[in-house]
Amino acid sequence: MALDSFTDDLTALHAVEGPSVTRFDAGPAFDGRIAVLPSAFNPPTLAHAHLLAAAASLEGLTGVAALLSTRNVDKGLVGASLAHRIGMLLAEQRTWPSLAVLATNAARLVDQGAALGQQFRGAEFDFIVGYDTLVRLFDGRYYTDMPVELSRFFAHHRVIAANRADVTIAQVAEFIAVAGGAFADRILTLQIPGGPAALSSSQAREAVASQSTSEALSDAVARYVSEHGLYR
Repeated sequence: MALDSFTDDLTALHAVEGPSVTRFDAGPAFDGRIAVLPSAFNPPTLAHAHLLAAAASLEGLTGVAALLSTRNVDKGLVGASLAHRIGMLLAEQRTWPSLAVLATNAARLVDQGAALGQQFRGAEFDFIVGYDTLVRLFDGRYYTDMPVELSRFFAHHRVIAANRADVTIAQVAEFIAVAGGAFADRILTLQIPGGPAALSSSQAREAVASQSTSEALSDAVARYVSEHGLYR
């Protein structure tokens, strides 16, 4: 059963000492510059898909990838199992074959970047982030030596920062100008429409729990959620 295989692979990944990445799709080898969206994907929503599609249209990008982390700097594991989250992403990938599906045992972007660079040496990686993640990236609480670690990260990676329903692209740009410092020119802004920006995984979970149709889910993910009885 695929879920058993996903569970085994995720358990092995989580047990690895040091940042690591596992790829779950059967797509071609990475080449060029890939935009990666790190998230909990609990469940994957149309907001995630819109972010990935919008990033894919940026000049110089050759591919996009969803990156599930087995660890989170602020949250514990609730909702769907990690194996089911991979299953939902692969359900989405079957309708979007160019989407890569990855998992990492690293919680911080700087460690995720190191893991991707080590695992896939023929490619470069940009990180798609929302405002909350962008703020955490420049929060000293998450570092031993923030200037050194960020310098190492931005030497190899760019950040693509998007607006959210409650944070405008102007506010995102203002934060970058103030907090970005020497790294501001390595951070791109990506404006997405208010509709997709307002969708969230928590809204999707609540809708499914109340047996309502969620406008936040693609048909492929909605079918997977229904077939496996998730979030009920």
